[in-house]
Amino acid sequence: MISRIQSAWRALTTPATRTAALWDAAGAGNRWANAPAVAASPNMHWDNPAISRARAEHQYRNDALCRKVVESVCNSTVGANGIQPLFKEREFQAAWSDWATHCDAEGRLNWEAFQWQVLRAVVISGECFVLLSMDPAADGIPLRVQILGPEFLDTSRSDESTYAGIRYSGAKPEGYWLYERNPGINRFNSKSRYVSAVDCFHVFRPTAPGAQRGQSWLSPVLLPLKEVQEYMEAALVKAKVAALYAGFIRTVDGANPIATNGVPTLEPGSMTRLLPTEEVTFSEPPDVGTSFDPFIRSQLRRIAAGIGIPYEILSGDNSQITFASGRHGLLEYKRTIEAVQYLLLVPRLCEPILERWASLAVALGLASSMPVKTRWIAPVLAMLDEGAEVRATVAEIRNGLTSRSEAVTKRGWRSEEIDAEIAADNERADRLGLTLDCDPRKITQQGQEQQSQTTTEAK
Repeated sequence: MISRIQSAWRALTTPATRTAALWDAAGAGNRWANAPAVAASPNMHWDNPAISRARAEHQYRNDALCRKVVESVCNSTVGANGIQPLFKEREFQAAWSDWATHCDAEGRLNWEAFQWQVLRAVVISGECFVLLSMDPAADGIPLRVQILGPEFLDTSRSDESTYAGIRYSGAKPEGYWLYERNPGINRFNSKSRYVSAVDCFHVFRPTAPGAQRGQSWLSPVLLPLKEVQEYMEAALVKAKVAALYAGFIRTVDGANPIATNGVPTLEPGSMTRLLPTEEVTFSEPPDVGTSFDPFIRSQLRRIAAGIGIPYEILSGDNSQITFASGRHGLLEYKRTIEAVQYLLLVPRLCEPILERWASLAVALGLASSMPVKTRWIAPVLAMLDEGAEVRATVAEIRNGLTSRSEAVTKRGWRSEEIDAEIAADNERADRLGLTLDCDPRKITQQGQEQQSQTTTEAK
């Protein structure tokens, strides 16, 4: 009883600062002096996305490393084949393939390139808008899609239900005020118009619960990217100066015998004939040093970790990689890419567009009903040893852990289409009398004739 009373008394008399100090992250002292922390919601500072977006776009335009970061994410996530729907209904598959070739409202991109541009805008600028429209002169399904950057949002619009250009119905965005033309064009006075959220998709990855705007994915690494770029440029100038081994003329009276209005230029190997009583002093340019490569590697690893890509992909440096470490990095990168594919692009872009597209197909009589259980097939990140991956897939099929149709589907194909092609190839080979090493009916995996085939020929 006495111990309980003492504990209660200590709890009542302990200052709040002492209680907070139990957590190092909430403590004070010199180690936290330069670490400001401002408690704020993700929607408090509406200017921050614009500032970081402008810096990210500038860095992408001028920094090779930044461009490598963005294009690596886009190429691995979307690639050349894009994220494609796999319908059970044949009528939808053919209609989608036809529409995907001219889905862009501007007539420049197909479905694969459209996804690539959307993801590029999201990575650099943090967000983008996908506007749906109708093309009355189009053949087939008249739906068209258009990419609008975040600069198209008229953030000056505000009223009881509209905040920074976005109108809300409760917690859900109801529509957006978008400029008719890009407001960044000089001498162009653009007006904004209201677009319902039914016809406009806001694609971004929320940084926190309740976030209504997207932040550039490059924000955590923008400053390191800028400083590494400056450091490499300074090192380049230093190396250029180190290569300039020149001689300087020094006279007794300090006069310049070369020019009366200037100083001799510094050129490699340059020398000038000396006058009497003059002496030469050779330059001692600084050495580039041996710390350049280790420092750059450490900074690139920091940048790669901040954006979520392997260091070897960012730098192209494979000198310190093994098969095990390379595979481990690719597996982690694969999980990162799959999260972007199936947690961002599919639910926020692909499925809403497909739903509108399918409803138009049914309304126009091109299909009898809405598609059922449509699957989205995204590009798969290739591993270091494709042979091992194939053998693992074969083992899963043989042991009943998966089906052959499922394995084919993950590669973006239909099993019945593959089967039809195999049957056609076998029929053609038999008709022409061909025996190929890739024909398992006649040749074993070790390159020997099948026993059944030999027995048949003997009879």
